[in-house]
Amino acid sequence: MKSTLTILFALLMTTTANTALAGVEAVTINGKRVMLNKDHSWEYIEDKHPDTRYARLSVANLDGGDNYCRLGLRLKNDLADKVTSIIFMFSAYVNEEVRYETVTKGFQHVKPTNDMYNEITFSGITCGEIEYIRVHGADRCEIGELNKFTVAKGQCLKLVEVEPSDKVVIFKRYEDKALESIDADETEEESDAKTVKKK
Repeated sequence: MKSTLTILFALLMTTTANTALAGVEAVTINGKRVMLNKDHSWEYIEDKHPDTRYARLSVANLDGGDNYCRLGLRLKNDLADKVTSIIFMFSAYVNEEVRYETVTKGFQHVKPTNDMYNEITFSGITCGEIEYIRVHGADRCEIGELNKFTVAKGQCLKLVEVEPSDKVVIFKRYEDKALESIDADETEEESDAKTVKKK
């Protein structure tokens, strides 16, 4: 790969004066941005503004009874790619260390700018007894280049932003670990920082 880039740059440099090459930005055949330096060296250009688009998961409604808690969930696709398939795991915790139940729910064929509604139900528990809900899993999704053969874990979940809700405490966390405290306005990064500080 690097030899291909070297040949490409060599051709560019032979057809362009050195003074013109100083600080010139170029794009490689695989779409990477690079800076061509006057001394014939080059370096990758880091994106200053990374893509911050997500598929946004939110709680649309909450309904419960004496023996169940039902959540209406909406996935809004703000990504550039179609969400062909993604299956989340939702775990209800009754305190920081006790997972009461885990249910799964999938969203399929959500085109960019579109959204999809689904519902999950936790049985044998009221909504008031749930301290928080953790969104996890989602591996083997089919979104853009990610598919069922993607080996790296957690890549699908990185494309999803779970929006805070005033109805129930809900957040995404790939790893299963006890939390010091959770509130609806706390981001995953802030919660992770607490956990690190505690250690």
